[in-house]
Amino acid sequence: MNYPCDVIRDLLPLYLDGVCSEESRRAVEAHLAKCPDCRACLAELQETENIAISESSAGQELKKAASFRGVKKRLLRRQLLVAAAVVAALLLLAGGTVGLLKRSVQMVEYRDNLSVSLTDVDLVGRLRGSRYDHLRIKTVTLDGEQTCLFFCLWDTRWDDLTTSDEVYSEFTLSYAGKGAEQVDVVYYYTGDYTGLETLDEAGLQEVLAQSVCLWEQ
Repeated sequence: MNYPCDVIRDLLPLYLDGVCSEESRRAVEAHLAKCPDCRACLAELQETENIAISESSAGQELKKAASFRGVKKRLLRRQLLVAAAVVAALLLLAGGTVGLLKRSVQMVEYRDNLSVSLTDVDLVGRLRGSRYDHLRIKTVTLDGEQTCLFFCLWDTRWDDLTTSDEVYSEFTLSYAGKGAEQVDVVYYYTGDYTGLETLDEAGLQEVLAQSVCLWEQ
């Protein structure tokens, strides 16, 4: 059965989508085989559909790209937060370590880092490479004649680690007019100072053996 062009053109969208009946499909194909105008109309419909598909695909790609950018931003934000947390943790750890080192008081060991001199009649000591935290001094008379001054120092672990060997920390062992002129010899002693001034000769000799002589008249 021959259908007019108007009917065939109304069927073309259904034919193109593959939803027309079998009878209508055969009729459209038979008509298209003989009608160049309807074939041209079909070609236009196909081109329009391809453009629509392309635009749809482009829209999907844009959506994908936007979604990907969003994911990248979230990942970057998360990485920045993690990095900030790590830095904060390291700062807290460093601050805690510094505080601990500053509170860690230790006795200064003699490593050729101590010296004593008489300046303006004051007996002055110098510690190289650290800053002393506190000082212990005890004066003992040996054999009833010689006046010995024993001392030891404490510093902090922080000062010991961070102070350059070019830095000196000074401290006064005995002031002029308060016994400095009576001191005959100065020892650095890191042992027990309890009852040092009451030790007998043998005990004092044992202490002297463990001491370093830093100055004498």
